[in-house]
Amino acid sequence: MSTPPDFRDLVGDEDTPEELAKLRRAHDMLIAAGPPPELSPRIADAPQTSEPESHVHRWRGRAAFGLAAAVAAAAFGVGYLVGDHGSSEYHSIAAIPMHAPEGAQPAKASIAIGERDSVGNWPLLVKVNGLDPLPKGQWYELYLTRKGQLAAYCGSFSVNDTGRTTVQFSIPYHLKRFDGWVVTTSEKKPRRQVLLTT
Repeated sequence: MSTPPDFRDLVGDEDTPEELAKLRRAHDMLIAAGPPPELSPRIADAPQTSEPESHVHRWRGRAAFGLAAAVAAAAFGVGYLVGDHGSSEYHSIAAIPMHAPEGAQPAKASIAIGERDSVGNWPLLVKVNGLDPLPKGQWYELYLTRKGQLAAYCGSFSVNDTGRTTVQFSIPYHLKRFDGWVVTTSEKKPRRQVLLTT
């Protein structure tokens, strides 16, 4: 029995932690499923077809074009849903959903990550819904986490009376060094309260 391929050798580590986690789950399921069964000798030799080869190539070309068009449409749809519709300059390459931890007020958010620029900055578009407006002099803060601890500050924001806001940040960090995101309040006493998490 052959050794399964190493996950890191296959995909590397350049994606976001969330994308790597999705790929890891898919990889583990494929390994658990095992190899497909051997091909039956009865169908090992494909029957000859009377269709000219040029028709087969034309059909394959059309199928490949249709698949490419479907992928492009899906990518555009995801980008439109998580992107800033008022700006033609923002192109999302990943979307990170956030949810309220158990016991916290019901709220949700999404972090759309844009393409990294030439000097290493990642643009973020953060959309929040369901947080309460805070008293004067307090605000919400977005952090990257490592092993469940606040590790890198990403920006501050307030919400309107309906608990909504959309804000843009830019961060210079190497995202693969972190394992999650949280939203806390600026109030540190007795301790920071986590209101949204990945």
